[in-house]
Amino acid sequence: MAEELELPLDVIVVRKLGIPDQPEVAMGAIGEGGAEVLDPTMVARGWLSEEEVEAVEQAERRTLDQRLALLREGRERIDLRGRTAIIVDDGIATGATTKVALLVARQLGASEVVIAAPVISPRALDEIEDADRVTCVLLPARFQAVGQYYRDFGQTEDAEVVRLLHEASLRPRRSRPRLPDTSDEEAIADVRAMATPLLSDADLDTLAERAARARLICIGEASHGTHEFYAWRAALTKRLIERGDIRWIGVEGDWPDCFRIDTWVRGRSEQWEDARQLLSSFERWPRWMWANTDVAEFLDWLHRWNLTQERSRRVGFYGLDVYSLWESLEAVIDWLAANSPDDVPTALRAWRCFEPYGEDPQGYAWATRLVPMSCEPDVIALLTSVREHAGRLGAGFDDDESRLDVLQNALTAADAEHYYRIMLQGDRESWNVRDIHMADTADRLAERAGPDGRGVVWAHNTHVGDARGTTMGNEGMVNIGELLRERHGLDDVCLIGFASREGTVLAARSWGSTETAFRLPAAKAGSHEDLLARALPGAAVLIFAGAAGTEWLSRERGHRAVGVVYDPRRETGNYVPTVMGRRYDALLWIPQTTALTPLTHEPRPESPELETEPTGF
Repeated sequence: MAEELELPLDVIVVRKLGIPDQPEVAMGAIGEGGAEVLDPTMVARGWLSEEEVEAVEQAERRTLDQRLALLREGRERIDLRGRTAIIVDDGIATGATTKVALLVARQLGASEVVIAAPVISPRALDEIEDADRVTCVLLPARFQAVGQYYRDFGQTEDAEVVRLLHEASLRPRRSRPRLPDTSDEEAIADVRAMATPLLSDADLDTLAERAARARLICIGEASHGTHEFYAWRAALTKRLIERGDIRWIGVEGDWPDCFRIDTWVRGRSEQWEDARQLLSSFERWPRWMWANTDVAEFLDWLHRWNLTQERSRRVGFYGLDVYSLWESLEAVIDWLAANSPDDVPTALRAWRCFEPYGEDPQGYAWATRLVPMSCEPDVIALLTSVREHAGRLGAGFDDDESRLDVLQNALTAADAEHYYRIMLQGDRESWNVRDIHMADTADRLAERAGPDGRGVVWAHNTHVGDARGTTMGNEGMVNIGELLRERHGLDDVCLIGFASREGTVLAARSWGSTETAFRLPAAKAGSHEDLLARALPGAAVLIFAGAAGTEWLSRERGHRAVGVVYDPRRETGNYVPTVMGRRYDALLWIPQTTALTPLTHEPRPESPELETEPTGF
């Protein structure tokens, strides 16, 4: 192909990562430049330790370096910047190694990647969907192995590869005129045209005016551990509250913990404490998401603001998430004991069903996977009982708060049981259960606030930005932003994202471990963050209204998303392919960022949850 097309020839060396003691079973693959694709379930579900994965990776990395040195014979690799890379394979069975090769080409700056192979299994197409083009001769429905489609499937010896590469390096190539790629220049012009500087809180006024037209305002964050994201999000929320009509804030946190904050922040209980004391009582990992100085400062401000307002106009603070199975069950039992003792046996049946698993959601998940029995009937019976009794409560203010709390805890227990029961079946379905629950909770809060009351949602970009503007949508995943837009329309929902170029971020090395301040490297070439850094000298506000069809907003590029777990070696996997204009209504750009300051250091959790983040985190 290189001879026919008169193109330079090179190799991309990829090594499969085999499971220890079963090396033929792949847990991932690696390529040059640190590119890596790893099955996240292996470690997250306890099948392998991080140390075992690290040992296999180091051994294969040494082999990879040796093979590169052997095959290239000291020659520089081909410069792919701004060029089309055609990656040729003898056949693609699973797509794991091809996916790594594709990552390598992207890291080396290829503007377009074409995957070409004589035969590809239909299953592998899902793994290599990030390629710009895929071409093959055969796509057999009953694919078994690459070798079955060859008359001669003998190995190509290293010596032959070395000879071919050497000859190709000496072969003259026809000079072809290259048309300049003007897309980046157009996109940079687009960015500069819509950006306004972000230097002080007053610079948020135009965005606040735009957002205040919506009934639901969702403000994201590109990581769960960046001070600037939290501080500017709080500043924008303050501007919205000061404009009036904001009645609630829903956050990516647990309902029971946040409801305690709500009763304090609206002046209903525990007024002798401050926000730091209340946040320090958060128990679920990662506590730093909410128990940090930025959230504490905002809640202290909100508490002071609320005490100057009439009770009916005070702003609430609620948790949208689904994790609090045991805590919500406890809250329901306590409420029933005080308000409906006859219904306590129903609640205790649900509690006893979960009791054998020792508040370990993974234990419950594994048990229901191995034996097709669950606690679902008991939890549904509890929810029905609570709904019937809560519906008979009066309409007084205190009764209304009590009814809201117990109903939401019962609903959370039911959805959490569903979430934990299916979380071992795949991240996609459990992700959807979680985001549907959060969107439903936001809708309940909006309904309670009435048609004139507005609400603000705080969550990660991957929850806030419309999933249909990313590859998450292609993978069948939904999120809060998408669901709220579908339910309420574009005019009543405003989605705001964050992005940064480099800095530090607070995260953990593995799920459930202590937090660490990591150095976040400069944005990957060709990403949205890279483009923004080249276009803008400093922090900026970008409002997309009226600019949806521009080059920048309509073209897919990688958009960095850092979760609560961060591994600098796998930085490439943190980029979610995104069409910015479909994902958000506005973006806050902070080129240089710093890590959050936690109120307390993170202990290991007593009841860990499995991570469910979009593919690529």
